[in-house]
Amino acid sequence: MFVDREDELRALEEMWKSDTAHLVLVYGRRRIGKTWLVKKFLEGKRGVYVYATRQPIDLELERFAEAVGRAVGRYVRPSWDSIFAALAEAGKIVVAVDEFTYWVEEDDSVLSQLQRGWDEYLSKSAVFLILLSSTVSLVEKSVSYGGGLFGRRTAQIRLGPLRPHYAKLFLPYDAEELAVAYAVSNGVPYYLSLFDKGLPLEENISRLFSRWGPLYEEAENIMRYEVREPHIYLNIVRAVEEGATTYSEIANKARIPTPTLGKYLHVLEKLDVVRRETPVLGKARPIYVVSDLYVKFWVRHIYGRREMFEMGEAPRPDIDRYMSAAYEEVVRRSLPRLRQLGLVPHLGRCGRLWEKDVEVDVVCVEDDKILAIEVKWSRLDEREAEEELKKLKKKLGNREGTYLLAVKKIEGAHPQVLQAEDLFR
Repeated sequence: MFVDREDELRALEEMWKSDTAHLVLVYGRRRIGKTWLVKKFLEGKRGVYVYATRQPIDLELERFAEAVGRAVGRYVRPSWDSIFAALAEAGKIVVAVDEFTYWVEEDDSVLSQLQRGWDEYLSKSAVFLILLSSTVSLVEKSVSYGGGLFGRRTAQIRLGPLRPHYAKLFLPYDAEELAVAYAVSNGVPYYLSLFDKGLPLEENISRLFSRWGPLYEEAENIMRYEVREPHIYLNIVRAVEEGATTYSEIANKARIPTPTLGKYLHVLEKLDVVRRETPVLGKARPIYVVSDLYVKFWVRHIYGRREMFEMGEAPRPDIDRYMSAAYEEVVRRSLPRLRQLGLVPHLGRCGRLWEKDVEVDVVCVEDDKILAIEVKWSRLDEREAEEELKKLKKKLGNREGTYLLAVKKIEGAHPQVLQAEDLFR
């Protein structure tokens, strides 16, 4: 199923219209849909698709040369120069190397070979070269100053989670259940595809996060894929999720020396696991939050409770408590769609507001216009909604603006209340 990658596909198709060479990087965490996007783009085009593996480069070059030979209709010797020369003479052709960083990890000269091949053979051809990778840190290192691909890529596409409303295409649940499914999967397409459509939501979560479930160790695997000391990074994430939001609080709770914490947080930010936030209004100090909803749920439900799972006494997840913290992120990711539907009037710069004892979940500022949204994972009636809206407006000094609530469900109707059903239209 191909969903929510239309903008990226359109960008690739626009580049394809030109007869110039392109070197495009497509990257993002595992299971995010990179291969689906590129295979969709390859449909109807003359192309080569190779999935790199971790084996000696000589063997990989044989596979690569065979694939290129089939596409161009002639024998290609298994050497970098022969492969690049054949592609340069092939005319308009797409070449996609999936998980190309496996080759880089196997032989660090691969980046210099790609650099030389691009400079000497491909840059003046009509080749559309796509390099895919799940190793975000290595990709960004490759294209930074001094990296082998610095100054050579013509475009890069970093794929993130699906937007919330697309969860409806995967699962037959009602809106409230879809919000939960999205919030435990982080909107990762592969994770959503693991849900059994014939099972209730609660059974699916228990199965996926059980000791034998496919999501039981996935968070650790993500970290192992990117970093050498995954336990240190996960301890930092746990510290943030348990309430340590400032630099010093995180260092103390995670037992990390303050001078070294910065490099760990920088990597976690690059991986979109945590996010550094500054208030949209005011001058309160920045804080850190866990932005990856799957990791957020995993840290709460599994990390630190492994003994219970291994002993066959898996605790039941407190979904409502988790959603009280996670629903805000679901709402924030839904804002562009809500704007498209006309359910919010404007967006601009969006984030949170905190100052002394005042906190507002979502605040958007555009020119002199302000939009404030209080998020509550609860069911309210019209009277309760009115009371919450008054409190919200008071937090912002009763200034002129648009004030909304985002709740699980509203009993009745209220023009200033968004509910889960609106997020999953």
